Amino acid sequence: MTTSTPLTTVRAATTADLEDLRAIYNHAVRHTDATLDTEEKTAEQMAAWLAGHGGRNAAVVAERDGHVLGYGTLSPFAARGGYFPSTEISVYVAPDAQGMGVGGTLTGWLVDFAREEGYSTIISFNTDTNIASIRMIERHGFVRTGLIRHIGVKLGRLVNLAVFQLVFPENLPRYQDEQDTTP
Repeated sequence: MTTSTPLTTVRAATTADLEDLRAIYNHAVRHTDATLDTEEKTAEQMAAWLAGHGGRNAAVVAERDGHVLGYGTLSPFAARGGYFPSTEISVYVAPDAQGMGVGGTLTGWLVDFAREEGYSTIISFNTDTNIASIRMIERHGFVRTGLIRHIGVKLGRLVNLAVFQLVFPENLPRYQDEQDTTP
């Protein structure tokens, strides 16, 4: 599935995008607390990462005029089989494309895709200082469901991890036992 907004196209990520994706991610590693990764990714690591996406586990890029502006993924929430109905969303935007709606475009595409794929829930983890990301996911209907305090260290300070969730009520019945009344 490919979608476009004015000037921005969202499409599946390919191996041809790997250097752009690596540059975007490694910038976040070096300069932000958007990821708690502290080691930059190699080309080989990024290739293995991309190979792990596909099908329900989407990896997409936002591009404009042939330039990758950001990327987003849906990844398994956890490796245990019982978490199959849930997915984790991640979005990264190139520094020179931030504030231009790229993150929102990617998030909107991934939310629609997750709903169509039948996921019951999308989880988003954000450091509580990543205000732009938090506002963006809240605009897409995510609700804060928790805060894990002092979970990590990034850029020389302790960070808290805010947990956000978007539930698709229309997809819940496929996973719910008839006797289960949990929303």
